[in-house]
Amino acid sequence: MTTPSEQWIVSALRQATDRMPLPPESRWTRERQSTQHGSTIVLVGVAAALIIVVGMTIGALRVEPRAVPAAGGDAFAVAEDKEWRITRFAVASDLVVLRPTWIPSEFRGSVECPSPWALVGTGATPSRTSTSGYYVQYRGRLLPDGRSCAAFELYGQLGAFDDPKPVDGLVETTVDARGTTVHVRSGVPRTDLVPPPQLPEFVRELWWMESGAFYALISYDSDLELVDLIRVVNSLEPMRSER
Repeated sequence: MTTPSEQWIVSALRQATDRMPLPPESRWTRERQSTQHGSTIVLVGVAAALIIVVGMTIGALRVEPRAVPAAGGDAFAVAEDKEWRITRFAVASDLVVLRPTWIPSEFRGSVECPSPWALVGTGATPSRTSTSGYYVQYRGRLLPDGRSCAAFELYGQLGAFDDPKPVDGLVETTVDARGTTVHVRSGVPRTDLVPPPQLPEFVRELWWMESGAFYALISYDSDLELVDLIRVVNSLEPMRSER
C-alpha cells in the first residue's frame, strides 16, 4: 500500500479495532448475545461503513474527469488574434509589440464598427510618421454622427517620438503606470487648427517610453474613464516574435 489514501484506510481500520472493548478472559466462551456484544457489533459496522465510504470517495477521485465538449470559437477572440499576429509579423523584430490582455467589454465591435483593426508599417497612423511602427484600433458603438465609432487605439514605434506635441487645446498631466511616468493629454481639440482634427470630440491620449520605443493609447470616447485606460496600459504584455 503505497498511496496516502490507502494508508489512511488501514490506519482508520486499526484505530476502530483498537477501540473495541474485549470481555474478561473468563468469558471467552460462547454465550448468548449481550448488550455489550451488540454495541461491539454496531461499532464494527460503523467503522466498516466509514471505510467503505472513504474507499468509494477515493475511487471516484481516481476516475478521470468527464470530457467537456469544446465551446464554439469566440469570433472576437479569433479576429483579435489574427490582427495582432499580423502586427507582430509585419513590424521589425526589435520593436516590442505590446498587446492588451484586458479591454473594456464594450469595445468588442459591432456590425457597423468591427473590432479590432490593425495598420502596420511606415506612417502607421494618419497623424504620425514612423520608420517602423504599428497601430491597432478597438471599436465600440456607432457614434451619434453616424459616421464614426467610439474607439481607442494602441500605437508603438521604435525610438523616441521627436515631433513636438501640437498646440491643440489638450491639457497634459502625468500618472504612474507600468513602473514609469505616463503622460496624459485630454480635452476637446481646437477646431481652428489647420488641418482640423480628424475627430473633434473629446480625446484622451496616454503616452510613455518603454524598451527603447514610444507607445501611446488614444481614446476617442468621452465615456471611457481614465481608470479603464490605465488598466489597459497596465495589462499590456510583449508578444513573442514568430519569425
